[in-house]
Amino acid sequence: MIRRIRGELVGVRDGAVVVDVNGLGYEVLVSGMLAERLRDRGVGSQVELATYYCERGGPGGAIPMLVGFESEAVREFFELLLSVHQLGPIGAVKAMALPVGTIARAIELSDTKTLETLPGVGKQRARDMVSKLQGKVGRFVAEELEPGAEAVGDELAMEALEILAQIGVSRGDALRRIQQVRQAEPEIETVDEIVRAVFRRK
Repeated sequence: MIRRIRGELVGVRDGAVVVDVNGLGYEVLVSGMLAERLRDRGVGSQVELATYYCERGGPGGAIPMLVGFESEAVREFFELLLSVHQLGPIGAVKAMALPVGTIARAIELSDTKTLETLPGVGKQRARDMVSKLQGKVGRFVAEELEPGAEAVGDELAMEALEILAQIGVSRGDALRRIQQVRQAEPEIETVDEIVRAVFRRK
């Protein structure tokens, strides 16, 4: 299984790039956002992408396909999207038209209006994304709440989110309060401290 590719960027088009690796040109499907970033870097630049290998059916049989991502974390989010009913690899990568943190936040908040702005996502698919993934993508929201935070910090914020949700605080309100606490008191190091600080600042 191909999990990473590194080489020279030799072509960029909407939804795909071509990476030359020792004389072999690999077409890699990418989100529109990533295609734009790679286009800005320019043909001839060196690129490295985390990849997801799969096969899609066709008249002539299965066709190998690589999907590329800027990081392993983004690939992990993509793999979660694949669990949504009838989304599929092509639909999933096209749907990643907003930052992962923004999509994850919309899922956690049941914000189907934002999800419906994604390519190929209508009302039913937006509802499917929420029902399938809510509670599973919290750590990607944490990356947006506090850019550059250590992984442990992300985990603390998301554990606090689950605790607050379990005791009846809406996810939207909980996320807002956690964000306020993390910004105001970055020295906090435990889930209990976050939860106490949330109620102290209520």
